[in-house]
Amino acid sequence: MTEEEINKKALQDSINNFKERQLNADIPENRAKLAASAVAPSNSYDANSYQQKMMQETDPDLVVGSEVIKLPSGGIFYQNNLSELLVEYLTSTDEDILTTPSLIENGTVLDVIMKRKIKTHNVNVDDLLSGDKEAITLFLRTSSYGHEYKVDVYDPRTGIPFKDTVDLRKLKYKEIKEFPDASGLFMVELPMRKKLVKFKLLKSSEETLLSKKAEGMKDAYNTDYSQYNSLKLKAHVVEVNGRTDRSYIDRFIDAMPALDALTIRRKIKEVAPGVDMAYEFTAKDGFKFTANLSVGVDFFFPST
Repeated sequence: MTEEEINKKALQDSINNFKERQLNADIPENRAKLAASAVAPSNSYDANSYQQKMMQETDPDLVVGSEVIKLPSGGIFYQNNLSELLVEYLTSTDEDILTTPSLIENGTVLDVIMKRKIKTHNVNVDDLLSGDKEAITLFLRTSSYGHEYKVDVYDPRTGIPFKDTVDLRKLKYKEIKEFPDASGLFMVELPMRKKLVKFKLLKSSEETLLSKKAEGMKDAYNTDYSQYNSLKLKAHVVEVNGRTDRSYIDRFIDAMPALDALTIRRKIKEVAPGVDMAYEFTAKDGFKFTANLSVGVDFFFPST
């Protein structure tokens, strides 16, 4: 253990002892002990810094709040059965991160925020499923800026947009109706080729890498389209009718009828845990319809 680590541990031990003594201070027989044990910190610490740290640890206005949130996955997709996380509220400092152009441009801003805000030990944000990250994002938004979110919605009858206010509290987790096998895989039968396909769910980091790879291929080959969908499908599928060799699977997917590809994607969406973004909107004339809520760049910056 380094000297810095020893000092940090000593300071934390002092803080913990201070808290314990504060809790026991109201007991008469403990008051004498409390006074006797109120020893100043060692010379390696600055007295003013020590006092400020003590105040920060005990003054609720100087401590950032947090809550335990349940994950849509229920922990069944993680080896450690992680089913809930302790997540800290956003602060004014976090708003500096949310408005950093470079983080917004490269698409890492939410990952940076989550790494700061998740307080459960030994959690790698990159290993989380996208659906669980959706739930964390929703919590951070509602706990910081409230449950109302103003959006532009298109009337399905006319295609004309209108403004509406979404109550984010109405969004619920998707119900898990199908569970993976012992290897964490799901199975679907293809309607055209009549093959049984096994697939896995991807970590959010895998989806990010695929997106970057697709953009890189688009630039390298100077094409007008991205291969992200097919690359993602290849990453999901691990077995076709018992065959697991990667070369065969990739070629099979390249030649697969569009209906078979759509069937796999629908199955992935069906079994993947996350937040159900279907929302019932009401047009100006009272007409009700359901559409998927689209979250924009203003999600963390509601208009005043």
